[in-house]
Amino acid sequence: MLRNLLKDSAIYGGADFVTKILAFFAFPIIAAALSPVAFGVLELIVTSTALLGLVVNCGLNNAVQRYYWDKDTVESDRPTIVSSGFITQAGFGVLMMILGIAAVPLLMPQVEQAELPISWIALVAALVLMVFSQLSQFLLDVTRLHFAPWRFLSLSLLSRVLGIGLGVVAVVWLGWGVDGLLSVQAVAALISLPFGLWLIRKDLTPRINMAWIKELTRFGYPFIFAGLAYWVFGTMDRWMLAAMTNVGDVGVYSVAFRFASIVLFVSTAFGQAWSPYAMKLRTDHPDKYREAYAHVLLLLLFVMLVVGGGIALFSGELIGLIMPEGYGASAIPLAVLCFGVILQSTQQVTAVGISLEKKTFLFARLAWLTAIINLILNFVLIPSYGVNGAAWATMTSYLVLTGSYLFYTQKLHPLPIPWRKLIWILSLGGAVLLFSVMANTTAISWELAGFKLLLAAICILLVWRVLPIRGLSFAR
Repeated sequence: MLRNLLKDSAIYGGADFVTKILAFFAFPIIAAALSPVAFGVLELIVTSTALLGLVVNCGLNNAVQRYYWDKDTVESDRPTIVSSGFITQAGFGVLMMILGIAAVPLLMPQVEQAELPISWIALVAALVLMVFSQLSQFLLDVTRLHFAPWRFLSLSLLSRVLGIGLGVVAVVWLGWGVDGLLSVQAVAALISLPFGLWLIRKDLTPRINMAWIKELTRFGYPFIFAGLAYWVFGTMDRWMLAAMTNVGDVGVYSVAFRFASIVLFVSTAFGQAWSPYAMKLRTDHPDKYREAYAHVLLLLLFVMLVVGGGIALFSGELIGLIMPEGYGASAIPLAVLCFGVILQSTQQVTAVGISLEKKTFLFARLAWLTAIINLILNFVLIPSYGVNGAAWATMTSYLVLTGSYLFYTQKLHPLPIPWRKLIWILSLGGAVLLFSVMANTTAISWELAGFKLLLAAICILLVWRVLPIRGLSFAR
């Protein structure tokens, strides 16, 4: 299982890596072709439709993943689950498009009054793009349930690369502006949809079951509120920095956040591979899956500490080599945020008991509780510590969130966590974090770099001795 999990994670990560690299290079090209006002409007439209996407999604992707490989789901029901989920999401999408298009005439006078460089075409295209992107993501998630990473890769590249390529052509060569960019990206999402349906054709059936629609919606709708909390939680630090310090600190913090997303990239790749395995393990190995979950938690924490801890140790050198001198203050926040992402990654295992017991309302409650804690921590720490305070607030909030998930998992669906090993790994990680902050420097010192490498090697060896590799030797 471990070998297959690593292989699938690499393929999912490869798809994400290719699209992110293309988006990274396309970003300055598109931004240069648009005026600052046009690019700002584009960002506002994308952010707004992302919130609407939470409603269209309605957690149905999570619900289908929860029930598809459930031990109580018979094989003949799986196509019904997928088809019922897809039709439900498409229905929500159509409803949202109708409501959104009806609101366009109300918005256009404000757009014209502000002299924004868009027309009604951009607003309608953004709604269409949002809906078809959600449906495309649903199909991508189903390919993961089939353990078909190469199908995932092909659909992901078609939908995302096509959208990026057509967007550059529309803005740079044709000069169509924001209207054209959103329109061609909506067309790209529409083009990829039939291919995605063909890839999951074995799970498409005209048998739509109303009972399954109700069950999937009941399980999924709390993810709307959880997603909204994550959105607030994920942007709050920058808004509060802008309000309590200055916009320059927002730029410094944002650079640290962008570099920390390298660690998030690894976490996302694992998460895409892990979720279908988690459900199938419970079905195929009812006597071993709890132990496997506990072992995966330790292994995931180890891998993320190697990646995130490594970047944190050399965060100062990394910022000093790549960024201009004015961004030196990003180094310490980068080290702290790396550990925040490490803690965030563990939620993929610590929350599993909540999902198995169908208590998804806890996701929304705990996410909003964490958002409130994050607000308080930022309010207390930013005035005294600036960007460093915002980073510590974010990391602490992720610790609270994954800790609360684990608390409820142990209460609802207990896992045999090897607590001594877990505490040992976390203690070594904490030591690396403290050293990363205390020995942080943007100057290159070969002596210090050698000591950091030695420290990293010692920590890896100390953790490797307690890892439960053999505990995941059974087949998927």
